[in-house]
Amino acid sequence: MIRKSFIYIILALITLSSCKQVVIKVDTIPQNTPSGQPIYITGNFNSWDPGEESFTLELADDSNYYFTIPSGFGTVRYKFTRGDWKTVEKGICGEEMDDRSFEVALEDTVICSIESWSGLDPVNCPKLTIKIENIPENTPEEDIIALAGNLNSWIPDDASIFEQSENGDLLLTIDRPHGITHIDYKITRGDIAKSESDQYGNEIPSRSLTFGTVDTISIDIEGWADIPESNSNRVVLIIEKLPLNTYIEDGFFLACNLNSWSAGDKNYQFEMNKNGQWFYPIPRRNMNFEYKITRGEWSAVEVDFLGYDIDNRSINLADVDTVYIEIKGWKDLFSKYDNEITVILEEIPITTPENSRFYLTGNFNGWDPGKLRDKFRINDEGQYYVNIPRKRGELECKVTRGTWESAQIGEFGNDIPNFIFRYKKMDTVKLKVSNWKDKPRVNSKSVTIVINKLPENTPIEEAIYLAPELNGWNPGEKNLIFSDIAGGKPAITIPIPSDLFSYKITRGDWRTVETDNNFDDIENRVLFCGFADTVYIDIITWKDLD
Repeated sequence: MIRKSFIYIILALITLSSCKQVVIKVDTIPQNTPSGQPIYITGNFNSWDPGEESFTLELADDSNYYFTIPSGFGTVRYKFTRGDWKTVEKGICGEEMDDRSFEVALEDTVICSIESWSGLDPVNCPKLTIKIENIPENTPEEDIIALAGNLNSWIPDDASIFEQSENGDLLLTIDRPHGITHIDYKITRGDIAKSESDQYGNEIPSRSLTFGTVDTISIDIEGWADIPESNSNRVVLIIEKLPLNTYIEDGFFLACNLNSWSAGDKNYQFEMNKNGQWFYPIPRRNMNFEYKITRGEWSAVEVDFLGYDIDNRSINLADVDTVYIEIKGWKDLFSKYDNEITVILEEIPITTPENSRFYLTGNFNGWDPGKLRDKFRINDEGQYYVNIPRKRGELECKVTRGTWESAQIGEFGNDIPNFIFRYKKMDTVKLKVSNWKDKPRVNSKSVTIVINKLPENTPIEEAIYLAPELNGWNPGEKNLIFSDIAGGKPAITIPIPSDLFSYKITRGDWRTVETDNNFDDIENRVLFCGFADTVYIDIITWKDLD
């Protein structure tokens, strides 16, 4: 009777187990899982079909995925896919996984996390392998190859040494430091002073990598900074800068005295190196090498900023290793826009009236302070700009609001020299305006003039005088002597006589008046009152003292 009861109990447990349903819960999926793509479960319960529609996980309101396993008993083996075996789940670093499993009789809910997908880079891998595929031929065989970076304070240690694999690759696997996702590094021969370089021995920027995006990266070493590859048999020409409107697809050619000045000789065509630079190696010899760069025809030869032909470039091939070339324009692509420069009004004073119009005036337009052609406009970035014709020589200019009475002046209300720039050396000029002549900023009844700098040979015992227009240009009036303030700098405070104040500095008479660097008379100093309580000036030289 007891044996019969025991059999009934066993049969009951089997029946209950066979009816039991287990819930699968997926609480984490890889961040790079395609949005909206279904996730499937497959296993020994559906003949391992990786994309059966009825085995799609359901996304619940709690952002977790759920699936209820069909009733059964015993061991359930399973995996997750995105519809086929090419998209099956992988381990955290993209490695193959064993089948998942659980016992039906022992589980009600099984919680799972999907680490990565086949066909997609792992995003949470805690380690990364660097593979060096090529190293320079001149690498010393006895030297180690090691990584230096911000993870080891740029000092290679034993954990940073690359090991050689069976197929000859150099490998280094880095465990992800806690809390760090990004590292900067260089490859060295055991010391940062022996770090990698470009193929010409020049220093290169640090490399960088980010954990969790891939499990392996492959790199090549082009050269070593301390033992650059010998270039004794060649000179390398590198095009360092090209005009923005260059047609790259045309290619670049050397027209030179070595190929009878052929403009499109394919034997003298530049190639692109791994750094994205256009280069051409010339055999080294003791000769004067003359050349120009073309895009295959003389109608597409390089020109200067103004579109004019340039002289032949010239070097002695025995004297240099690398030549860097900047091309400023192409003869066939030169346009009116290349023959203009852009002037940007970068800063204006807070006293500027609303809806003001700004004009550039100078030697290019006869110093017209309000010429409509030279009015500043607003570009897409909200900057005031004006384009003016490029000429030879110098650009001399100022900014106005349409009249000379509203022209720009200096920080202290002083008249300022004109801006002067060389046309040939620029495409864009940026100007700042400190004050407008007609918009004073302070309400003061006096102004203090401080001499910030005196010539070193200024006699200590002699007084320094203010010689203004308001006293008839008297160079030695005793009521207008500068007195020392704190720091030993001469200063004088005078009532503001009018909106405009012209003056010079003397040591008592016109024979001792201030002069410029060449001991020539300077223009009268001009102060537009109401812009500052204190004005600082420099004296360059005295007329009577060498």
